Amino acid sequence: MADRKIWFITRPERDPKFHRDALLALAEATDGFQVKWSGNRAVHQKYEEALNARGIKREHISNDGSGGRTWAAMLKTFAYVYTDDDGYLRLTKVGQKVLDKEKVHDNVTKQILTLQIPNAYFLESGFRPPFESGFRIRPARFLIKLTNQACLDYFVTKEEITFFALTAKTDNELSVVTDKIRAFRNASPAERELMKQSIAEEYDHRERSDRAARDYEVAHGDVAHTFMLICEYTGLVEYIRGEALRINPSDSKQVSDLMEVFDQRYPFNTRYLISLQRMAENNGLDVDSYKASAYGNVKPATNRGKTENKVRAMLAEYPDIGALTRDEIKAILLNELPEKDAEKYTNEVTQDVSHALNQDFVETYLHEPDNRAFEDKTGEIFKAIGFDVEMRPKPNADVETEIEILLKYGDRECGIIDAKNYKNKFALSASLASHMASEYIPNYDGYDGRKVMFFGYVTAADWSGERNLTKISQLAARTIRGREIKGIMLSARVLLGFLDYCMDNNLSREQRISKFLRAVRNEAYSTLGEFLRN
Repeated sequence: MADRKIWFITRPERDPKFHRDALLALAEATDGFQVKWSGNRAVHQKYEEALNARGIKREHISNDGSGGRTWAAMLKTFAYVYTDDDGYLRLTKVGQKVLDKEKVHDNVTKQILTLQIPNAYFLESGFRPPFESGFRIRPARFLIKLTNQACLDYFVTKEEITFFALTAKTDNELSVVTDKIRAFRNASPAERELMKQSIAEEYDHRERSDRAARDYEVAHGDVAHTFMLICEYTGLVEYIRGEALRINPSDSKQVSDLMEVFDQRYPFNTRYLISLQRMAENNGLDVDSYKASAYGNVKPATNRGKTENKVRAMLAEYPDIGALTRDEIKAILLNELPEKDAEKYTNEVTQDVSHALNQDFVETYLHEPDNRAFEDKTGEIFKAIGFDVEMRPKPNADVETEIEILLKYGDRECGIIDAKNYKNKFALSASLASHMASEYIPNYDGYDGRKVMFFGYVTAADWSGERNLTKISQLAARTIRGREIKGIMLSARVLLGFLDYCMDNNLSREQRISKFLRAVRNEAYSTLGEFLRN
């Protein structure tokens, strides 16, 4: 089956007024989320029964629990819950707040306006067919902004949404879609049919025929209807049932101002590149968990000019801009900007800035082609976690062997990290294990008066050879007696996810380092969930 080219939303219930009822029924069916969900058809059917009892689902229980899974998928879509590594459904902060009846309308509205493609649920292996690559859009925000334009007379019809808005892949296509709708309105009836037929053939893989446009509209009209309903729930647009979205021109500025606030507070979330759990947890923050932008008052992507783009690109090398001092930020900007511009943008960046994961860093780090830059960015993550980081330190002995990253902590302790930017798989072979045990560890033991207490590998992609971590410890014990030096291997995504987790949960520097060190037990971690269980 071909990948999706058109917006989609799971819609067993189209009206967001009933999201809380669906959550209450799910809590009941899973005994307060204590019963395993994945593969448990009995609890899926029990969820259907709980929905029926609340009167929000038609009285039919599927034989395999598929109805329950569809309703759970809707709740995952809006990040009220997510599935953890063990197959249990976990409430996000916003899910808990809605369940507890706290600011329900505000929280549901926030979830609607931060809904994006892709999100954690749309990237689950069970979601089929997947969306095409290249999607980067917030559908509800897109529709509200589309409607809120004088050139469209502050309305968009269901037909126009179905054929033009649903095909947009990015937020930046607003003007393109607007132009298409204006051309459609000015076209003759025959020209309109040809335009619709062309869209059906291009986006829905339909054969050229007189029925193509009609079949496309039947297939996707209900998706348009659902998005129109959820937009109306926000109170920012009016939905004339089955016809159109509209905004009173007198409300236009208020709507624009609120959209700008949301664009500033909630930029496009790239945490799906780290892990689906972190994506769901962060998308699932409630309205009171808002943190200021990592970029302070620098405008978001859709509103910024060329210089602001350059500022963001220069700061994309740092995972936690809030951890940088004013002087450090200015020094970074002075590398490419004149004094006056550097001063101006330093002021903007440092105003209302918070400790929040830099979304631009996520993309540049996880797609970094240059090995040395990958090492440097890995070092920046460890620095943001709380370690005192030294890059490529010269070992005590007069040897050529040089580790990429040395982490200082405590009074006299340190760890050494080898960053591996292998795009397919890093294999920790016996020879590499021997090199770590016989070269790196003894050569850096005593560096700056510190004892090497652990070693580690950070990999850009997958890894193998976990068992050699224990062999390194055993070999190192022959040289350094009386001290057990353990290792860790983790992917760049897990390391980045751990930093993000620390930021979201306001962990102190000491708590972050302690939690990381607890995971150093000659184990390798491919998911954040595995790492956090320590």
